[in-house]
Amino acid sequence: MPSDSQESSPSSAVAGPIDVRSTALALLALFATILMLQWTQAVLVPLVFSILVSYSLDPIVSALERLKVPRWLGATLLVMLFIGLLGYGSYTLRDQAMVLLDKIPQAVQTLRHSMQVKPADSREGVIKKVQEAAEKIQEATKSADDNATSSKPGVMKVEIVEPGLKLGEYVWWGSLGVLAFLAQLATVVMLVLLFLVSGDTYKRKLVKITGPTLSEKKVTVQILDDINMQIRRHLFVLVISGVFVGLATWGAFLWIGLEQAALWGLIAGVASTVPYLGPAVVFAATTIVALVQFGTITMGLGVGAASLLITGIQGNWLTPWLTSRTSSINAVVVFIGLLFWGWLWGPIGLIVATPILIIIKVCCDHVENLTSLGELMGKGSYED
Repeated sequence: MPSDSQESSPSSAVAGPIDVRSTALALLALFATILMLQWTQAVLVPLVFSILVSYSLDPIVSALERLKVPRWLGATLLVMLFIGLLGYGSYTLRDQAMVLLDKIPQAVQTLRHSMQVKPADSREGVIKKVQEAAEKIQEATKSADDNATSSKPGVMKVEIVEPGLKLGEYVWWGSLGVLAFLAQLATVVMLVLLFLVSGDTYKRKLVKITGPTLSEKKVTVQILDDINMQIRRHLFVLVISGVFVGLATWGAFLWIGLEQAALWGLIAGVASTVPYLGPAVVFAATTIVALVQFGTITMGLGVGAASLLITGIQGNWLTPWLTSRTSSINAVVVFIGLLFWGWLWGPIGLIVATPILIIIKVCCDHVENLTSLGELMGKGSYED
């Protein structure tokens, strides 16, 4: 029989009830929500993006309203100005994109010449040798297959002919993609205009339908005010980071001597708002342009490295420092959120990931049953 001391010794395991049914239902609800978000992507992406844009433009409309400008007129003028700037920028970037596409073959040729080995005995480059070896292997394999086929009596040789390029199909699918993009853009513009004109109408409606008691209404007002403040702080961080990247890129490229340094600074500043993807695109584009302009792979990689250095300072020092002053979300949670929403919604998901996390964090902090999740998403002492 066990002794009394053994019976009274505390167990090292934590005993607690585990409701398997509730856990399974919660997981099923989570998976169903993810599938629903992916299935309704065409509807939710313009909606969420337009809400984010309206948040960023609402202070300007409110300022015009205080100057006795009707809200509908101020919102309309601001949206028209935004469309004009977007159209002008797209037209300018289109010309630059066409020039960049024309330079890609020349950049590839320059890269091949730069990677070729030119010793004193005039041996051929490494790339050409590899190509010749691959061609010889392919010819030997083809000859062996032909001999094996012809040596077997009664075996008919079958040759698969690939279909030719159908340019009409590519033009058709490309046109559908352009039309879909224009439809999404028109939807975003209309939603932004409606949100700006409505003002705080939906805020007052949410407060009204939350519950009959004054305490419930006060909690709703606190949640909405906190979300509003946190998202505007996040947008402020994006603007400051984008301005830093744009000015630093312009100055660095101007010092190096890259053509159209101011335009590349503007592109880099705007692209920095898309985490990871934007800096990668700017790095590739500036590397190609510098490779064509200077004619050496060293200068091409040097210009690309300068772009990565600037975005690295912005992403690893400036933005985290500003975010630590304006946000209460854990950096690990932000990174995981970027991975998840980027996988779910693509580049737009990378843009709206942090605002969505802010909304979830604020709601968890004010809802009693979700405070533990809010604590998990919050910053630790090492980030304070």
